[in-house]
Amino acid sequence: MPLSLTTPPPLPPRPRPPVTVRSAGVPGAGAAYWTVTREGIHLRPMAGRDAGAVRDFLQAQYDAFNAVDNTDIGHATFRAFVQVSALRARLEDGQVIHLAERRGQILGVGEMQTDGYLTLMYVRGDFQGRGLGRRLLQAALTRLIAVRGAVDCIRVRGMPYARGFYEHMGFRCLSDVVQEDRGIRYYPFALNLRPTAAPPDPEASSRAAPACAWRDGHDGLTRQG
Repeated sequence: MPLSLTTPPPLPPRPRPPVTVRSAGVPGAGAAYWTVTREGIHLRPMAGRDAGAVRDFLQAQYDAFNAVDNTDIGHATFRAFVQVSALRARLEDGQVIHLAERRGQILGVGEMQTDGYLTLMYVRGDFQGRGLGRRLLQAALTRLIAVRGAVDCIRVRGMPYARGFYEHMGFRCLSDVVQEDRGIRYYPFALNLRPTAAPPDPEASSRAAPACAWRDGHDGLTRQG
């Protein structure tokens, strides 16, 4: 029987899992994490040189998704919070700011204070609903744990547009009444990371453990998932 000379179809490419790279250096404060997703999106720590591009990205997303819910005072509050000097100052103070980017374009920004307070979580509109917000939150939390150790609770002031995202991520909304601080309107959310911890009690917020205590702060948040 003659042999067939037909070329067999090529094998499908194997999916590539996300790759995490840890920089050399002292564990903890000197460690940094970069993750590359299968879609070619890089999740990495923000550097001081990124501040201008990060400011422009955050302001554009705020204007598109959050400005409608806030007052003129709130707009000024947000502008001051994301200005270049403020971003760089928080980096120098040890805050964790993580970026998602692809081909040099910023697709998302997440920032956490050293006590686990989430102050910024933004994803570009055309990438919302695709899991990037979850990845950013996980990357920022991983970096924070490397710096300061275990985190018991994450708190955030989520703007109305972000409510669905935080509820989808397992955060508990502590009040159905919209709050306001310096012109920024928000819902208070908390996510307990201790497996045996009781759900956060809004009536007992003043008696909560230090890791879950409320802190003054403000954020601009878009819905992601």
